[in-house]
Amino acid sequence: MQLARDDGDVEFRIRSCGPEGVRINDALHAGSVLLLPGRPVAPWPVAGGGALNPGDLQAFLAAAPELVLLGTGAALRFPEAAARAALLERGIGLEVMTTAAACRTYNLLAQDGRRVAAGLILPA
Repeated sequence: MQLARDDGDVEFRIRSCGPEGVRINDALHAGSVLLLPGRPVAPWPVAGGGALNPGDLQAFLAAAPELVLLGTGAALRFPEAAARAALLERGIGLEVMTTAAACRTYNLLAQDGRRVAAGLILPA
């Protein structure tokens, strides 16, 4: 599904999200990725299944966005309580949703100028 138009200057624009992967700007990513403000798109060594632990969210703590969008694949998968608490203690909001919803939401918030980060879990 195509997601974004070119109507503004944003660091990352998620152009599509589907079974083949997620297209960010002009690059297709077939595995899980991190979108962090001021940093290049990075692979994220997280796959489906099991709860996310604090180590899985460490990159978000270092980047200190105002909000993290966590796309957990086709089904919701919430981080462990300790991982959620680590973000909240630093004043970082967390929204957990499917990866497709996270992609759409990321584009909207980035277009609004929000300091948003995303962790997008894709099938390996």
